Amino acid sequence: MTLGNLAAFFQRDVKRLLAYSAISQVGYLLMPIAMAGRSSIAQQALLFYLAGYALTNLGAFAVVCALPRATDIEDYRGLVRRRPALAVSLAVCLLGLVGTPPTAVFLGKLEAFSAAVDGGYAWLAVVAAVNTVASRFYYLRWIAPAVSGRPQEPLSRVSNRPSTVAYAAATASVVLGVVGGPLLAVLDGPLAR
Repeated sequence: MTLGNLAAFFQRDVKRLLAYSAISQVGYLLMPIAMAGRSSIAQQALLFYLAGYALTNLGAFAVVCALPRATDIEDYRGLVRRRPALAVSLAVCLLGLVGTPPTAVFLGKLEAFSAAVDGGYAWLAVVAAVNTVASRFYYLRWIAPAVSGRPQEPLSRVSNRPSTVAYAAATASVVLGVVGGPLLAVLDGPLAR
């Protein structure tokens, strides 16, 4: 978690930022794996977090793919004025990766932290929480120009298929976060036995 966050802090290239973010997210995914056999909620935490993260990360990468010439954070300046739905999708996905309610990653992180505490590793949950707070910096550094300011130059090309994927993934991330309770109960099914 910490290594990925430290590397992401200094990134301006959006693909690299998401790549280092993925390294950090793997650290969170390893928490419930480490708690297997120690916590009764480790399996559901892992499965839900994995589903929520995959969906949310897909949405963030879809925005990047929709804007192939926007490689730097500053290239997204004023996106909300040019492509409001795409800017909202980007904000939802990036805030989701932080673990902001009501997204699926929020519920997944909450379950992963709970599994660590339940497994007797409260210190690991504290380290993960500190990393989550620290990750806000680089996600918000990307969101801020996208939702404020005037665009420096018009977008030369926006791809429609990735845009549609971004809209769907952002919406699904919020829906999964809202209806996650019943789904968590299902994930605690026969695989654990």
